[in-house]
Amino acid sequence: MRPVHGDADSVPPPHAAEFFALLGGGLRDAGWDGSGRSASRPAVLPGRTHHDVSSSPELAVVVDGFLG
Repeated sequence: MRPVHGDADSVPPPHAAEFFALLGGGLRDAGWDGSGRSASRPAVLPGRTHHDVSSSPELAVVVDGFLG
């Protein structure tokens, strides 16, 4: 899962981090080989809010990276 947030949104960054933790992210070190890396990776799009994040060109890059 890849939660996407805008940095200009009313959702404060600590809440986005809490949501990421609920998905299992950021709770432990990934280790030198990355084997402990969480499947969840957050994305914060600059200058976006929940009103315009879906029309953001940056979102296509995030989705492509997630699906690829």
